[in-house]
This record gives sequence, C-alpha cells and structure tokens, in this order.
Amino acid sequence: MSTYLYGIVRDARTEPPHLPAVGDAEGEIRLIGSGACVAVASDVPGAFVDATAADLQRHSDILQELLSRASALVPLRFGTVYPDDAAVRRDLLEGRRGELEALLDSVENRVEARLKAFYVEEAVLAEIVRDEPQIAELRRRTQSLPPDATYYDRIRLGELVASALAARQRRDAGELLARLAPIAVDYVVEDEPHEWSVVTASFLLDQSALEDFHSAVSTIAEAEDRRLQLRCLAPLPPYSFVSVSLEPMEAEAAWVS
Repeated sequence: MSTYLYGIVRDARTEPPHLPAVGDAEGEIRLIGSGACVAVASDVPGAFVDATAADLQRHSDILQELLSRASALVPLRFGTVYPDDAAVRRDLLEGRRGELEALLDSVENRVEARLKAFYVEEAVLAEIVRDEPQIAELRRRTQSLPPDATYYDRIRLGELVASALAARQRRDAGELLARLAPIAVDYVVEDEPHEWSVVTASFLLDQSALEDFHSAVSTIAEAEDRRLQLRCLAPLPPYSFVSVSLEPMEAEAAWVS
C-alpha cells in the first residue's frame, strides 16, 4: 500500500474526517504527525492509477471537512501519493518543515472565498446600444437592410460591441474589487474574463471577516441584479493562496499521466 495525502494541518489533535477515502470508500483516514505539521492521509494500492470523478469529489469533501476542524489547512493537490508513511515524515513533514510551517502561518484562521460575476446579456447589450451612438446606428442599419447589403457593417458592429463590452468589464471588475478587496487579506484574479463574465476572483479572508464579505456581496448583488449576477462560494480551503510543489512519486506519476 502507498500513502495518499489530502493536506497538511497544524494541530495533531484534529479529528480525522469520517468520510469515504480516495481509492477506497471504506478506507480509514488518519493523521501522520511530525512536530507542528500533520499530514492527513489514507491508504491506496501501491499501483493505484484508476482515479475517478468520485475520488476527486472525496478529496474535495475531506478537505472541506478539515477546514471546519483545523485552525490552519494547507490543501494538497488531488493525486498526491507517497510510498509510505515513513516517506511522508522524512521527505515532506521533516524535510520541508520550515516551508510548511510558514504556509500554515499564512492561512491560520483563514479561508478562501471564490467569486464569479457575469453579465445579464440582454441588459448589458441594451446599455451598450443606449450609450454608444455609432453602435446604435449600425444596429438599426443591419436590422433594416438585407444581410448582403450590410456584411461589412455587421463585422464593424461586432468589433464595436466587443470593444464596448471589454471596457465595461474592466470598469465593473475594478469597482467590484475596490469594494471587496479591503475586506480580504489578499486576492487573486483570473487573467482574462470570458465573453459575458466580468471577473472571477478568489479572496483570502480571516474567518472573522467572512460574514462581512457575504454581506458586501449580497449588497452588490441586490443593487446590480438587473445587469449582473454574482456567485460566491465560501468558505473554501485556501487553494489559491498556498502551493506545495512536490516531485511526483512513482504511483502519482502513473496516476496523473
């Protein structure tokens, strides 16, 4: 058997979740401790490579449960496998103790909130037509004349609408972040929004600020409900704010290949 890892917690008194384990729904989840760093683990077959969607969900469920039990949680990526418990202690918990302790410090009593904001398409198109005379005129022309007569107008209309939409995305994303970022310890934004999305961002929050963050999101959602829709998931493990780069073990390399 090999040792499958879910994450690192600080307190060895943390009770392991009584949930189905990755690779074996009946497997026991246990703690592997070394000093202040404790790995949450279970057994998987040494040649276990047939990961399933159910395994991914179990990994996520266990991390979510750990978030409610531990004061600090560093989640590890799905598919992290070591040869045995001794290798976990030697190579990870002891070999990288300083790094892990610093990561645990950075997320002590903190959680992640993930926010997605996207437009109500019809409402934003109406705004663009209302505010951009050139777009309004091209739209009227393309609707009143045969398609063959407006080929280049339709190309130009598409370009102008895309440009106006991008400008609105930048403006609205900036306003959202300006209102929410002061509540957070840190935040990260995905590089590019999709066509009708405004922003996708993750916020690192003190546990004590979670209620204020939810309240602020609700206030924005109510004020902008005709043109924006907001989806917020929180609390989550701090996936976006801690990362442990691991050399894959033999079983893990087979798993993720």
